[in-house]
Amino acid sequence: MNSSSVDLAREIVLENISFFEWMNMENILISIKKEDLTLLDEVNMEVLEDYLSEFLNEDLIEKKIEIINSRKEPYYRRKQIKKKKRFGIF
Repeated sequence: MNSSSVDLAREIVLENISFFEWMNMENILISIKKEDLTLLDEVNMEVLEDYLSEFLNEDLIEKKIEIINSRKEPYYRRKQIKKKKRFGIF
């Protein structure tokens, strides 16, 4: 994948991670629109894990672990950007 394809793929994946609902990797893949899937042709689970790690490092998403059937399952959601309050004289 070239650099612009990687950037586009990353953006599509990030765009499909919910702000409100915790999603596992399967939910993230299911949420991607059909027309976007053709752009993600070379994205596999390993690449998706790399993207999620990058998003965590960039503080764009948060992660929690749930134990399901004695197996640890990671869940992700987007972080909401909190606006700084500005104090001014009115």
